[in-house]
Amino acid sequence: MCKCCHYLNGCLIAVSCILVMGCKENHSQTSNETTVISIQDYENSTLQYTDFISRVDTIELNTGAYFMGSVKDLCIADSVAYILDTSNSIWAFRIPTGQLIKRIQKVGHGYGEYISLEAITAMDSLLYAYDFPTKRVLEYDNHLNFKKALFSINFITTDFIKTKDGFLFLNMLTHDDLHRIVYTDDEGKLKGSYFPSNMQMNHWSGGEVFVRDEKGRIFIAEPYSNYIYQWTTSGPVLTYQTDFGKKNRKEDVASSIEITESTRAFNTHVFILDNYVINYFSKDREAYYSVYNTANGLHQQGETDTTNIIPFFPRWQCAKGLVGILNTSDYNKWKPKKDSCDAALFIFHLK
Repeated sequence: MCKCCHYLNGCLIAVSCILVMGCKENHSQTSNETTVISIQDYENSTLQYTDFISRVDTIELNTGAYFMGSVKDLCIADSVAYILDTSNSIWAFRIPTGQLIKRIQKVGHGYGEYISLEAITAMDSLLYAYDFPTKRVLEYDNHLNFKKALFSINFITTDFIKTKDGFLFLNMLTHDDLHRIVYTDDEGKLKGSYFPSNMQMNHWSGGEVFVRDEKGRIFIAEPYSNYIYQWTTSGPVLTYQTDFGKKNRKEDVASSIEITESTRAFNTHVFILDNYVINYFSKDREAYYSVYNTANGLHQQGETDTTNIIPFFPRWQCAKGLVGILNTSDYNKWKPKKDSCDAALFIFHLK
């Protein structure tokens, strides 16, 4: 599910200067209003999501005669849910009815075809998909009609997001000239890169690096770090910092697998909503949530209650809340009403 445990062994190869020659080094900024969130009282606590979730929308996805594979990526825009699955299909469903608008699976080397899609993102009634082997960004309209191949990149990515004037990419293989977050214009021309790092990304936990809140603001969760930045016209600005105390990850690690195999805590998913900062984190291979209310300072932490019929397992966010999805054949506690439903979408609305 959602690119979890995505190994890049064999894919991390040396690359030359990216997109344009002589790219300049960019630095992030620190806001005077950076909020530090202390996360230390979670190991023996059970988190009841009804304490901070007002309701859950259950949307049965009508997959018709098609079978949906495990979900790699998902985004919701303009009342349409776009889903990329492991069978290399992109789906578009109406929200909240779950009606199938269209499904495409166009694998090949011809016009409008792709080899193996890795990630999707949507903005302004357009969907963008990234084809991993060809490193191309593809553009579709909101009914999955192919429009054009925008450009190719020369670095390895597993996550990206559309901005008002270009794209932000996660760069899996950094070097002196190209850092962890890469910023391009709409034609792929390099405009900047941020967060220099010598850490080898030989293991990827699969969390979304980029999230867009209901106001359209973009936030960047630097991979395997405690830092969350807001994207601005001047670049990323440090806005939130999580603090696990003595269990903070070491800063001088050589590879991401050192972090995942350690006994330290590290973030895997971060969600930024109007009055909440929610992060899903791991320690000793156990999963926990931290729910921080920025309006009143209330903070809840712990493991989620596994006895709930609808599990709390968000992996994405949309303007209306947090989003989780499950293949109904893999889950016995909740069953769909329709036989044509292979998957169910859950939108968790916060109080």
